[in-house]
Amino acid sequence: MTTAELPREIRPKTFGILGVVAAFLGLLSVLIGPAIRDAIVPPPAANQQLAETIVSLKRHITAKLKKAAPPTEAPRQRFSAQEMPYTLSLALAAVAIIGGAVSYLRREDHRYAYVACGLGTLTLVWHAFLLALAAALVCVILYHILPDALS
Repeated sequence: MTTAELPREIRPKTFGILGVVAAFLGLLSVLIGPAIRDAIVPPPAANQQLAETIVSLKRHITAKLKKAAPPTEAPRQRFSAQEMPYTLSLALAAVAIIGGAVSYLRREDHRYAYVACGLGTLTLVWHAFLLALAAALVCVILYHILPDALS
């Protein structure tokens, strides 16, 4: 009897498929989620955000000069619409990696486990890349705005 003729035990691929679906949804959420969010809930205009920031700074500066307590700000929402795609993609990446690991440990088809863990990790790497890009941008801006203060 050759290996091709041996009966194979058919295992359900539940965790592997769950991990792959979660990984694709997580990657999709981090890549196009912000565009969908902006289409559904449009962000305020840039001049309005700038005006609110300037008014807030004015209030804080006048409170400092008068040596009074700074004005209290309204409490922030617990779930922000701005952060929702990123939070959702991180949760789905975690589900994908856990599903892939459980699939691997249950000896399901390893291809599903590899794809789930790989795409879940890719989602996390994309987040790290975005954070690193933002940090580099802040460093470049600070270097050009404050050249004498940093040397």
